[in-house]
Amino acid sequence: MFADSQLERLALLERVFSSISLVSVLLIFVTYGSIPRLRNPRNTFIVFASIANLGASIGTVISRDGLTRGEDSALCRAQSFLVHVFMQSDAWWSLGMSVNTFRIVFFQSNPHTFNKWLYSLICFGGPFISGFTLFFIATPARGPVYGATTTWCWIRESWVSIRLFTSYIFVWICIATSIILNTVVGFRLFRARNEARGILNSRIESTVADHQTVTETNTDTDVQVSEHTSVTAVSDAQKLAPNATNVEPIPPNQKQQSSSSATGSTKSKFWLKDPIKRAYLFTTFMFTLSVLVTWVPASITRIHSLLNRDVPYSYQVAIAAVMPLQGLWNAMIFFTTSRVVIRSVIQDKWGLWVSKSTKIDSDLVEREAAARLRVHGHTDTTDSGSDVELRRLAR
Repeated sequence: MFADSQLERLALLERVFSSISLVSVLLIFVTYGSIPRLRNPRNTFIVFASIANLGASIGTVISRDGLTRGEDSALCRAQSFLVHVFMQSDAWWSLGMSVNTFRIVFFQSNPHTFNKWLYSLICFGGPFISGFTLFFIATPARGPVYGATTTWCWIRESWVSIRLFTSYIFVWICIATSIILNTVVGFRLFRARNEARGILNSRIESTVADHQTVTETNTDTDVQVSEHTSVTAVSDAQKLAPNATNVEPIPPNQKQQSSSSATGSTKSKFWLKDPIKRAYLFTTFMFTLSVLVTWVPASITRIHSLLNRDVPYSYQVAIAAVMPLQGLWNAMIFFTTSRVVIRSVIQDKWGLWVSKSTKIDSDLVEREAAARLRVHGHTDTTDSGSDVELRRLAR
């Protein structure tokens, strides 16, 4: 269908972008393993999804070598399995992250209590079952399921219905469900934020009103007390005992501070919980968006092939350029959401390294100064260099 030069360009695109994804995934693994502060549930989801990206990138970096070896070769069948299982597993992990965010927002679940092995069993096990089963499906008329496609080894065109129902349908169910859950969670957080702002504003207004009332009452009381002071000053002085306890009134500014602190504590409680949920929503939304971007070109190409047998070369270029980049999208999400922690760790490491290097330099300076003092202590400064040398030889 396409010229050899066009197929070679497709293979080059697949290898280049697959290599970029492989490097990105390895960076995620190294960073996650070396910085303990990054090991939170959000990043754990990304790391497990990156395992799927690793398998998919290995499958796509093989490119057309599997086709060159032959459709019945072990390399072609292995590539078909890797592409089928791990390419769609990323969408399953996107749905898993959306479900976990939904649990956190609506059911107040602890983010650290999610069962990562249960999620792994579902998100890896679902595609694995279908991918492993396809090894054993074959007919004399259409042959085995796994075989040649335009870009790499996957499900043959003669088994297009199986490709739809074991891959595309599941992927788009995951994408659509993730979008719905993210929309519901976003609406809930937006409404909760507006309600919290209304409560804070009403409390601030009531605090100001109470402060004005307390100030006016204290002013009236002071006026009444001052009128009776001249009459009862002598008798009150006689009645007061030396050990009497005086109860001082609470100043109005102290009352205002206590009310303000209560309002501030309410605000801090809200803002301590809300950013965590918003961070989960942002990560989940970006993850879903990356899966959507990955699968749109392939889905458009599949629809076009069903309606028209010929698929334009530009569509195949889009598939070869976009689908292998799942690892890069996940790396961008990982490092974007973790940039604050990574920056602080780098600053701490850099500051420690600078302090160590400064200490080493100061130690060298001190040792050199001490050596100079020892030399001057053993040498008479009134003698010349030759006299000192002659005296040493005479000994």
